[in-house]
Amino acid sequence: MSLLPQMYRHMAWADERTMQSLRDMTNPPAQALDLFSHIVAAEHEWLSRILGKPGKHGIWPKLSLERSFLLARENHAALTPLAAEANGAGGQRLVTYRNSSGAEHTTSLQDILLHVAHHGVYHRGQVALLVRASGGNAVGTDYILFARE
Repeated sequence: MSLLPQMYRHMAWADERTMQSLRDMTNPPAQALDLFSHIVAAEHEWLSRILGKPGKHGIWPKLSLERSFLLARENHAALTPLAAEANGAGGQRLVTYRNSSGAEHTTSLQDILLHVAHHGVYHRGQVALLVRASGGNAVGTDYILFARE
């Protein structure tokens, strides 16, 4: 198994499940929607940095659930091949970018992609907590659940 590509398959699966749990609610909590928008906007921001392009959304946008859904799919389509590249020697490729505070950094592609995958895990847990607290069905997005499917 190639670790980074597998992490990105899990990320796409977990994002889909999280989106569906929000869609299934009549009135999903605003904070959960904001967090999910943040997850996909941050994925997009990092993708833009890797590609040397300006980001389009910032890292805390107010996106509709449908726009978040579409952006997540766009992100996954572009990030998955990068994860395959980074799994080999391409993972050491250095990416120079400016963070949201304007500071310049240089980081390996592999480290950026690991960060992006872990960042989503953290916030999907927060979304699940908010969904459950609001009476919704908080779906499991743990890796082991993905691996069992």
